[in-house]
Amino acid sequence: MNNLEKEISVILHKYLLNFETLYEKVLENSDCIDALEALVDEYSQFILNPVFRRLYEDWEDEVIKAHLTKRLQFISAQCVKQVEVIRAQRLLDGKASTSGYFDNIEHCINEEFGQCHITENDKLLLVGSGAYPMTLIQVAKETGASVIGIDIDPTAVDLGQRIVKVLAPNEDIEITERTVNQLVDIKTVTHIIFSSTIPIKYDILEQLYDLTNENVVVAMRFGDGIKALFNYPSKETSLGKWQCVDKRIQPNQIFDIALYRKAAIGVGVADV
Repeated sequence: MNNLEKEISVILHKYLLNFETLYEKVLENSDCIDALEALVDEYSQFILNPVFRRLYEDWEDEVIKAHLTKRLQFISAQCVKQVEVIRAQRLLDGKASTSGYFDNIEHCINEEFGQCHITENDKLLLVGSGAYPMTLIQVAKETGASVIGIDIDPTAVDLGQRIVKVLAPNEDIEITERTVNQLVDIKTVTHIIFSSTIPIKYDILEQLYDLTNENVVVAMRFGDGIKALFNYPSKETSLGKWQCVDKRIQPNQIFDIALYRKAAIGVGVADV
């Protein structure tokens, strides 16, 4: 291992230890959340730094690289989930908060579907809405569309529903624990967004092929390369089903976006 590989390895081991330590502290005492938020913000900036991106790309020890990436994917997702929960609880207690990581996410939302604009006649499904469902709120407020958020975590669903009542009480927003095959109106969904921190998002996308209408557009948030340290990466889809019609690589955003349409519809799409 050369000096540059040692440097990136040491940095990532340090982040891993800090995430694991602070996560446990926050579970015991929510007052420690400020330190965890600061670490998430710092980690975001590390991932977006072109110098560290090159170090990661040139790292040749694939075994250590893959091991650390997988562990950091998992623990960073758990930490963000906990930060969302505390952020939601703070807002419900009348204490507004902000962070660089969440500001970055919010800036991404406007670019999600490119020229496939969401209108008031559309219906959006967000897979993995979380405890602080800013995507749903922003889309509903800006477009007037009907939006649905699903999440497997009952705490996130409860907090998300309460946040919506505070921030968007007049919008058409539903948040539920139901899975995609339990949504009775799934055929009317026109746009779907996947959170980048869902490990089985491509399995769910496979399920959605038979459940959704022919013209549905899917925005898959993902992270390849160094961004895989904070997001689950993109994957190949089943031949003849979903076709990736565009990949939006965003150097200044924490995740990138892959747009999918059903293969028969996606052929020839150039302006998505």
